[in-house]
Amino acid sequence: MKFIVDLTMGRLAKWLRIAGYDTVFYNSANPDKLIEIASKEGRMILTRNSGFIKKKKKTFEEKGIPFLLLTSDRVEDQLKGVAANFKLNLKGNPFTLCIDCNKPLVKISKEDVAGKVPEFVYQNYNKFVQCSNCKKIFWGGTHKERMEGIIKAVIEN
Repeated sequence: MKFIVDLTMGRLAKWLRIAGYDTVFYNSANPDKLIEIASKEGRMILTRNSGFIKKKKKTFEEKGIPFLLLTSDRVEDQLKGVAANFKLNLKGNPFTLCIDCNKPLVKISKEDVAGKVPEFVYQNYNKFVQCSNCKKIFWGGTHKERMEGIIKAVIEN
């Protein structure tokens, strides 16, 4: 399942990526281009912009583009709404996409990250992944544990 989010949903894009869902953040005000991308790539539109939905609902229906209008400004509520509406498994494939550029993460050896991560991280962690596109390196730690806790709380509520 693939999504595209508009300017009103930037934080949600990050959290859907954390959960392993291919999510494009569309950071322009051109609604026709957003619709074009959604149609071409088979993406579901997520927005908080009710005016956009009212104005383009007929277009969505004609092109067969699924959409969801979310009302909350809390990312946890947004994530819960998307998961419920599209029956997402938020625990299914987490931490497989780059939270910045939405590309796959690949395993990288500890030796290959030497000098590329802080020394403390290198000394205390053994498992690393790297974005196949932007080359950002990720590792488990307290930040990852906090993200897992937030996803768990969303699932349990």
